[in-house]
Amino acid sequence: MKFKETILKYRILCALTTCIIIACCHNISFAAGGPGPGPSIYSAALDNPAFPSDTVDAQLKKLSAGAWLMIDANTGTILSSKNPDKIMYPASMTKMMTCILACESGRLNEVVTISAEAAATPYGNVKKGEKYILHDLLYRVMLPSDNGAAHAVGEFLGNDSITFTMMMNAKAKALHMNNTHFVNAHGLPDDDHYSTASDMMRLMKYCLKNRTFAEIVSNQTRDIKTLAGTPIHLKNTNKLFGRYEGCIGVKTGTTRAAGGCLASAVVRNGMKIYLVIMKCEPARERTDESIVLYNKGFEMIKMLSKNPDYNKKKKGHASKKSMGGSTQGTGVPVRRPKGDMMHYNDMMRTQGDVPMKHRN
Repeated sequence: MKFKETILKYRILCALTTCIIIACCHNISFAAGGPGPGPSIYSAALDNPAFPSDTVDAQLKKLSAGAWLMIDANTGTILSSKNPDKIMYPASMTKMMTCILACESGRLNEVVTISAEAAATPYGNVKKGEKYILHDLLYRVMLPSDNGAAHAVGEFLGNDSITFTMMMNAKAKALHMNNTHFVNAHGLPDDDHYSTASDMMRLMKYCLKNRTFAEIVSNQTRDIKTLAGTPIHLKNTNKLFGRYEGCIGVKTGTTRAAGGCLASAVVRNGMKIYLVIMKCEPARERTDESIVLYNKGFEMIKMLSKNPDYNKKKKGHASKKSMGGSTQGTGVPVRRPKGDMMHYNDMMRTQGDVPMKHRN
């Protein structure tokens, strides 16, 4: 009798052990951010991610976007993602890097003269010989997404466009954007010009900490003048302005190769969400699909905020000095850069088609 009881206890113990192992395996895959060639640094860096990477519900599965990453900017929690590490063309989201390098240059009040090469840049509207204060020219780069203006900024800061792309890539490396490579200042497609939603999130999050950058991208419209006094009215290509309450920027992108892209940020009632969405088709869907994601995101935060531990996490995140973002994948025929993914909070330690239109 005792022998049978011992056998029964042994079987129960084995069953419980099996359940524990399965549960642990589930948690490991959850934290690793789902399938893929490498872990998402966002998921890996979070103690308790709200949802696994690649979490999508029935409504989100209908979106055309090839990739996205949405986070609660107050806690660093991933709210939703799809292919965040997949390498894609970033299009004019590239200009975030161009702008932040200018903002950090200490040369915002210097004069930029538009060169013949900048004036000839496809889908740009600047004219050879025009002169701008650099700070004013950045509005032309970031609002109407003028490719010629971006090229001019690159020439000015690097003395030539090639040196400037070296500066861009050096900055990307410093920010641990391990799956990003730039060959121009504007984002027109090239097989060696690529990034991921995670890396663009990393860049956007870093950029928005710069007050000058944040002020520039927060404008729906802006009036500037050339040094000669010619008035220029600029309108932001980000259609979230005027359509979605609380939008504070930041940068659109559109080419045939990249589809519709949008790096954006929204603040409402103390809640803050950052979103990067890439390869929406048709491109104009980037706005509507971003709105769908934002609506879901705010619902998630409201639900999560009912948990006291989540609110503690919010306070703890806000007190940290280090912030960041990250990553990898494939989708266009490009070389994959090497390098280990960095944790989200470690960051601060430290296209072959013709574009659809110039206003990207």
